[in-house]
Amino acid sequence: MCLCEAAVAPGPSDQAGIVVYFRDLDAAAMHFHADLRRRLLDLDRKAYRADMVQAAAALDAIDLSHRCTYLDPALAANPMLAEATERLRRKHRRLRRIFDLVGILGLLLLLFMSLLPR
Repeated sequence: MCLCEAAVAPGPSDQAGIVVYFRDLDAAAMHFHADLRRRLLDLDRKAYRADMVQAAAALDAIDLSHRCTYLDPALAANPMLAEATERLRRKHRRLRRIFDLVGILGLLLLLFMSLLPR
């Protein structure tokens, strides 16, 4: 059973600029917040000071299974959207590689420590 929920980044005229469906809305909200945390205005209202390109790029760059069901045509035509999305995806890949490297180094350290004589 799949329950899907939507994350919406509202446009300047209170119309949806992008509608994205995620299977896990809580995880998606966490990733969205991680990308826009420096632009947070009010956590209770989930208000961020970001333009539509930044918000749409943050939603599209989330590495969770998602489906974009609506993208405002004016936003889709903006060349900065693809650039911002790709920049965030590169950042996510770089962070994932760093954490993988730290994990591998930790495992190697454990293996090395287990081989030392007591």
